[in-house]
Amino acid sequence: MSDKQLFAYDRRAFHQLVLGGMGVAAVSSFAQTTTATEPEQHPQSCGEAVQRLISGNVRFVSGKLRHPHSSELWRERLTAGQQPFATILGCSDSRVPPEILFDQGFGDLFVIRVAGNVVDADVTGSVEYGVDHLKTQVVIVMGHEGCGAVTAALQSTDKQAEEPKEIQSLLSKITPALRDLTTEGKFDTRLASGVDANVRWSVKQLNAIPDLAKAVRDQRTIILGCVYDLRTGRVRTL
Repeated sequence: MSDKQLFAYDRRAFHQLVLGGMGVAAVSSFAQTTTATEPEQHPQSCGEAVQRLISGNVRFVSGKLRHPHSSELWRERLTAGQQPFATILGCSDSRVPPEILFDQGFGDLFVIRVAGNVVDADVTGSVEYGVDHLKTQVVIVMGHEGCGAVTAALQSTDKQAEEPKEIQSLLSKITPALRDLTTEGKFDTRLASGVDANVRWSVKQLNAIPDLAKAVRDQRTIILGCVYDLRTGRVRTL
Protein backbone atom coordinates (compact mmCIF):
# COMPACT_ATOMS: atom_id res chain seq x y z
CA MET A 1 0.00 0.00 0.00
CA SER A 2 1.36 3.41 -0.93
CA ASP A 3 1.90 6.29 1.50
CA LYS A 4 -0.88 8.15 -0.30
CA GLN A 5 -3.30 5.28 0.32
CA LEU A 6 -2.29 5.11 3.97
CA PHE A 7 -2.88 8.83 4.29
CA ALA A 8 -6.36 8.58 2.75
CA TYR A 9 -7.32 5.65 4.97
CA ASP A 10 -6.33 7.32 8.20
CA ARG A 11 -7.90 10.63 7.22
CA ARG A 12 -11.26 8.86 7.07
CA ALA A 13 -10.53 7.21 10.41
CA PHE A 14 -9.73 10.61 11.86
CA HIS A 15 -13.09 12.04 10.80
CA GLN A 16 -14.82 9.05 12.40
CA LEU A 17 -12.85 9.46 15.62
CA VAL A 18 -13.24 13.12 16.42
CA LEU A 19 -16.45 14.31 18.01
CA GLY A 20 -18.21 17.32 16.56
CA GLY A 21 -17.34 20.75 17.93
CA MET A 22 -13.89 19.92 19.24
CA GLY A 23 -12.11 22.56 17.19
CA VAL A 24 -9.72 20.18 15.47
CA ALA A 25 -6.98 21.42 13.16
CA ALA A 26 -7.28 20.81 9.44
CA VAL A 27 -6.52 17.26 8.42
CA SER A 28 -4.10 18.57 5.81
CA SER A 29 -1.62 19.14 8.63
CA PHE A 30 -1.02 15.36 8.56
CA ALA A 31 1.41 16.07 5.76
CA GLN A 32 3.48 18.49 7.81
CA THR A 33 6.84 17.19 8.99
CA THR A 34 8.86 17.87 12.09
CA THR A 35 12.33 16.53 12.67
CA ALA A 36 13.13 14.52 15.77
CA THR A 37 15.14 17.44 17.14
CA GLU A 38 12.29 19.95 16.85
CA PRO A 39 9.80 19.76 19.75
CA GLU A 40 6.20 19.56 18.63
CA GLN A 41 3.71 21.98 20.09
CA HIS A 42 1.45 20.44 22.70
CA PRO A 43 -1.96 19.62 21.16
CA GLN A 44 -4.49 22.39 21.71
CA SER A 45 -7.58 20.17 21.61
CA CYS A 46 -8.74 16.57 21.93
CA GLY A 47 -8.98 16.38 18.17
CA GLU A 48 -5.39 17.50 17.68
CA ALA A 49 -4.27 14.87 20.20
CA VAL A 50 -6.08 12.13 18.29
CA GLN A 51 -4.64 13.46 15.04
CA ARG A 52 -1.11 13.22 16.40
CA LEU A 53 -1.59 9.58 17.33
CA ILE A 54 -3.04 8.71 13.94
CA SER A 55 -0.26 10.56 12.15
CA GLY A 56 2.35 8.73 14.23
CA ASN A 57 0.84 5.36 13.40
CA VAL A 58 0.85 6.25 9.70
CA ARG A 59 4.59 6.93 9.98
CA PHE A 60 5.11 3.64 11.81
CA VAL A 61 3.22 1.61 9.21
CA SER A 62 5.03 3.32 6.33
CA GLY A 63 8.44 2.88 7.96
CA LYS A 64 9.05 6.63 8.21
CA LEU A 65 9.56 6.92 11.96
CA ARG A 66 10.81 10.21 13.40
CA HIS A 67 11.51 9.01 16.95
CA PRO A 68 10.55 12.46 18.27
CA HIS A 69 11.35 13.89 21.68
CA SER A 70 14.31 11.65 22.41
CA SER A 71 17.23 14.05 22.48
CA GLU A 72 19.36 14.73 25.54
CA LEU A 73 18.11 18.32 25.59
CA TRP A 74 14.48 17.16 25.55
CA ARG A 75 15.07 14.67 28.36
CA GLU A 76 16.70 17.43 30.40
CA ARG A 77 13.63 19.59 29.85
CA LEU A 78 11.41 16.81 31.19
CA THR A 79 13.19 16.79 34.55
CA ALA A 80 11.06 19.81 35.44
CA GLY A 81 7.81 17.89 34.91
CA GLN A 82 5.70 16.03 32.39
CA GLN A 83 2.77 16.98 30.20
CA PRO A 84 1.76 13.93 28.17
CA PHE A 85 -1.09 14.53 25.73
CA ALA A 86 -2.52 10.99 25.73
CA THR A 87 -3.25 8.24 28.22
CA ILE A 88 -2.91 4.75 26.74
CA LEU A 89 -4.40 1.68 28.42
CA GLY A 90 -2.84 -1.21 26.56
CA CYS A 91 -2.07 -4.88 26.93
CA SER A 92 1.21 -6.01 28.49
CA ASP A 93 2.01 -8.04 25.36
CA SER A 94 5.64 -7.43 24.36
CA ARG A 95 4.63 -6.99 20.72
CA VAL A 96 2.51 -3.90 21.37
CA PRO A 97 4.68 -0.98 22.60
CA PRO A 98 2.55 2.21 22.34
CA GLU A 99 5.43 4.68 22.12
CA ILE A 100 6.81 2.88 19.06
CA LEU A 101 3.63 2.08 17.15
CA PHE A 102 2.41 5.67 17.62
CA ASP A 103 5.94 7.05 16.97
CA GLN A 104 5.99 9.18 20.11
CA GLY A 105 8.82 10.08 22.44
CA PHE A 106 9.71 10.76 26.06
CA GLY A 107 6.96 12.58 27.93
CA ASP A 108 4.32 12.23 25.19
CA LEU A 109 2.28 9.27 26.45
CA PHE A 110 1.07 8.25 29.89
CA VAL A 111 1.01 4.47 29.48
CA ILE A 112 -0.77 1.86 31.58
CA ARG A 113 -0.20 -1.73 30.53
CA VAL A 114 -1.91 -4.78 31.97
CA ALA A 115 -2.67 -8.16 30.43
CA GLY A 116 -5.91 -7.96 28.49
CA ASN A 117 -6.10 -4.16 28.88
CA VAL A 118 -8.56 -4.79 31.70
CA VAL A 119 -10.04 -2.15 33.98
CA ASP A 120 -9.78 -2.51 37.76
CA ALA A 121 -9.37 -0.07 40.64
CA ASP A 122 -5.65 0.47 40.07
CA VAL A 123 -6.10 0.97 36.34
CA THR A 124 -9.01 3.35 36.90
CA GLY A 125 -6.97 5.38 39.36
CA SER A 126 -4.08 5.59 36.90
CA VAL A 127 -6.34 6.74 34.06
CA GLU A 128 -7.97 9.30 36.34
CA TYR A 129 -4.54 10.57 37.34
CA GLY A 130 -3.64 10.99 33.68
CA VAL A 131 -6.80 12.95 32.92
CA ASP A 132 -7.27 14.89 36.16
CA HIS A 133 -3.68 15.76 37.03
CA LEU A 134 -1.70 15.45 33.81
CA LYS A 135 -4.56 16.81 31.65
CA THR A 136 -4.21 14.21 28.91
CA GLN A 137 -6.57 15.08 26.08
CA VAL A 138 -7.31 11.58 24.86
CA VAL A 139 -7.63 8.18 26.53
CA ILE A 140 -7.02 5.21 24.25
CA VAL A 141 -7.96 1.67 25.24
CA MET A 142 -5.91 -0.46 22.87
CA GLY A 143 -6.35 -4.17 22.43
CA HIS A 144 -4.55 -6.28 19.85
CA GLU A 145 -5.23 -9.25 17.66
CA GLY A 146 -4.47 -12.66 19.11
CA CYS A 147 -4.60 -11.41 22.70
CA GLY A 148 -3.58 -14.24 25.03
CA ALA A 149 -5.70 -12.99 27.92
CA VAL A 150 -8.84 -12.88 25.77
CA THR A 151 -7.93 -16.29 24.38
CA ALA A 152 -7.78 -17.73 27.89
CA ALA A 153 -11.04 -16.06 28.86
CA LEU A 154 -12.76 -17.64 25.83
CA GLN A 155 -11.59 -21.10 26.73
CA SER A 156 -13.66 -23.44 28.82
CA THR A 157 -14.29 -22.84 32.49
CA ASP A 158 -12.41 -26.06 33.24
CA LYS A 159 -9.25 -24.74 31.58
CA GLN A 160 -9.54 -21.44 33.43
CA ALA A 161 -9.79 -23.35 36.70
CA GLU A 162 -6.35 -24.79 36.04
CA GLU A 163 -4.82 -21.31 36.23
CA PRO A 164 -3.51 -19.75 39.48
CA LYS A 165 -6.15 -17.75 41.31
CA GLU A 166 -4.50 -14.47 40.38
CA ILE A 167 -4.81 -15.26 36.67
CA GLN A 168 -8.38 -16.43 37.22
CA SER A 169 -9.09 -13.04 38.81
CA LEU A 170 -7.70 -11.30 35.72
CA LEU A 171 -9.77 -13.45 33.36
CA SER A 172 -12.92 -12.75 35.37
CA LYS A 173 -12.58 -9.09 34.38
CA ILE A 174 -12.68 -10.05 30.70
CA THR A 175 -15.51 -12.60 30.87
CA PRO A 176 -18.35 -10.02 31.09
CA ALA A 177 -17.25 -8.59 27.74
CA LEU A 178 -17.66 -11.97 26.06
CA ARG A 179 -21.14 -12.95 27.24
CA ASP A 180 -22.92 -12.00 24.01
CA LEU A 181 -20.43 -13.68 21.68
CA THR A 182 -21.55 -16.69 19.70
CA THR A 183 -20.15 -20.05 20.76
CA GLU A 184 -20.24 -21.28 17.17
CA GLY A 185 -17.78 -20.86 14.32
CA LYS A 186 -14.01 -20.89 14.11
CA PHE A 187 -12.13 -19.97 17.25
CA ASP A 188 -10.00 -17.37 15.44
CA THR A 189 -13.16 -15.56 14.36
CA ARG A 190 -14.55 -15.68 17.87
CA LEU A 191 -11.23 -14.44 19.26
CA ALA A 192 -11.20 -11.43 16.91
CA SER A 193 -14.74 -10.56 18.03
CA GLY A 194 -13.72 -11.11 21.63
CA VAL A 195 -10.78 -8.71 21.37
CA ASP A 196 -13.09 -5.99 20.01
CA ALA A 197 -15.71 -6.71 22.66
CA ASN A 198 -13.14 -6.56 25.44
CA VAL A 199 -11.90 -3.15 24.29
CA ARG A 200 -15.47 -1.84 24.13
CA TRP A 201 -16.12 -3.20 27.63
CA SER A 202 -13.09 -1.36 29.02
CA VAL A 203 -14.16 1.85 27.28
CA LYS A 204 -17.65 1.48 28.74
CA GLN A 205 -16.25 1.01 32.24
CA LEU A 206 -14.05 4.08 31.98
CA ASN A 207 -16.91 6.19 30.64
CA ALA A 208 -18.91 5.21 33.73
CA ILE A 209 -16.34 6.79 36.10
CA PRO A 210 -17.93 10.10 37.22
CA ASP A 211 -14.91 12.39 36.86
CA LEU A 212 -13.90 10.83 33.54
CA ALA A 213 -17.46 11.17 32.27
CA LYS A 214 -17.42 14.83 33.28
CA ALA A 215 -14.10 15.38 31.51
CA VAL A 216 -15.62 13.93 28.35
CA ARG A 217 -18.74 16.10 28.67
CA ASP A 218 -16.56 19.17 29.17
CA GLN A 219 -14.54 18.17 26.07
CA ARG A 220 -11.36 18.06 28.12
CA THR A 221 -10.69 14.49 26.99
CA ILE A 222 -12.09 11.79 24.75
CA ILE A 223 -12.11 8.02 25.43
CA LEU A 224 -11.62 5.79 22.39
CA GLY A 225 -11.22 2.09 21.69
CA CYS A 226 -8.64 0.77 19.23
CA VAL A 227 -7.16 -2.56 18.13
CA TYR A 228 -3.60 -3.10 16.92
CA ASP A 229 -2.92 -5.42 13.99
CA LEU A 230 0.25 -7.39 14.68
CA ARG A 231 0.93 -8.04 11.00
CA THR A 232 0.33 -4.64 9.41
CA GLY A 233 1.23 -2.45 12.39
CA ARG A 234 -1.94 -0.47 11.86
CA VAL A 235 -4.14 0.70 14.72
CA ARG A 236 -7.83 0.63 13.79
CA THR A 237 -10.61 2.30 15.70
CA LEU A 238 -13.79 0.68 16.90
